[in-house]
Amino acid sequence: MEDSQHHGKKTHGYGTIDSQSLSDTLLPQSPESQIGAACSEDVSEYESYPDGGLKAWLVVFGCFCAFFSALSFMNSISVYHSWIASHQLQAEGAGNIGWIFGFYNFLTFVASLFIGPIFDSYGPRPLSAVGPVFLLAQYILLGFCKTYWQFFFCISILGGIGTCVLFTCAIGTIQHWFFHRRGFAMGLAISGGSASGIVLPLIISSILPKIGFQKMTLAVSVVLLPFEIAAVVLMKTPALSAKRRQSLRADGWKAMPSLRLLLDLQPFLMALGLLFGELGMFIPMTYVTSYALKQDMSLSIAYYLITSMSCGSLLGRCMAGFIGDHIGWFNTQIIIFGLSTTSILGIWLPAEANPNFLWLFVILFGFCSGSSISLAPVCMSRLCKTENYGKVSGTLFAFSSIGWSASSATKCIVQAIDNPCWTIVWPSFAMLDKFEDSSGWVELENKTLSS
Repeated sequence: MEDSQHHGKKTHGYGTIDSQSLSDTLLPQSPESQIGAACSEDVSEYESYPDGGLKAWLVVFGCFCAFFSALSFMNSISVYHSWIASHQLQAEGAGNIGWIFGFYNFLTFVASLFIGPIFDSYGPRPLSAVGPVFLLAQYILLGFCKTYWQFFFCISILGGIGTCVLFTCAIGTIQHWFFHRRGFAMGLAISGGSASGIVLPLIISSILPKIGFQKMTLAVSVVLLPFEIAAVVLMKTPALSAKRRQSLRADGWKAMPSLRLLLDLQPFLMALGLLFGELGMFIPMTYVTSYALKQDMSLSIAYYLITSMSCGSLLGRCMAGFIGDHIGWFNTQIIIFGLSTTSILGIWLPAEANPNFLWLFVILFGFCSGSSISLAPVCMSRLCKTENYGKVSGTLFAFSSIGWSASSATKCIVQAIDNPCWTIVWPSFAMLDKFEDSSGWVELENKTLSS
């Protein structure tokens, strides 16, 4: 993308932006700038973003492969939950089983508090080689698990750490290559998670009855291996980012995780909104298959619900980033959460066991959840310099991870009142909280994204 300078203004493909206002409003000053909170950045540094080109798009493909591998289990989690609950751990209560998957989600994001600063200091290469080791170990050992704590170790510990490492590397790498097209690039990359959510449930449903659970997990690990190799090879940062990392490593204390960022009002509100929003998004992804089985749907149909949700999510992740680059990322996020809440209260709750409405719901909800997941990391980039992104995003994701434990507790409460529909419904009101928390950013974003 070509830039030209006229009378102190920068002209880009997304409009004319005053250099001083870009520096002052896009990244406002804050006393916590040294720990990665909102800070000013010289506008000339934006010229270092490639925002396209062969190398940049190859990196996007590498991040796509990383998300395909990292989110493969998370986007198929409902399939594994329903199988384990009805076979190996059928003697356990559904609430206890829910804690396995709840802690997996929790560790996936709370570990980013430590992984993020390491990414800022050393880049994606060392970490991206570690993540696949944990994920392969998870899938290989999962087939041999028999007891509750064996499943807990494989899914929650190995899976949580492996997912966190690849996820953190992928979202951070995109920030170093794109600025004006950051939303679109992030959407394309993170759609890898949706692609795995489409492919893997179909593979699992077709081979699981024929070869059994143990061989199925080994087959999935083989499918993921080439994607993990591509992620390790292709994920890298530009040369200028490498120079910035050298100075960051020189000040070792800056690379340490810190929760002081949350003392600043804007990051705290965003973290709070992220917590409630994620809580409302991921409970349906975990329990929709179990819910369908309880409504006397066949196992194959229940698995296809996950595939349909992932199809909607794939479309949402690609579209939301592109739209957000033009009308504003926070503005788009507000619209998405309003639509998501409407789908829950207006489609799922009134329809209950109606299969036609259930299909409509999973597609629409998948679109909304995919859009939100792709926009959240991009919105975080408004709070910091790119070289501090891992630390800031790690802190916000770590705070939001509280919602994962709450989601498991919610399942236990809902079981007690024997109304599984409300497992999905009550977090929708939490999403309204994110809608409200995000609204204060609209004026800032309208000033910084002109079109």
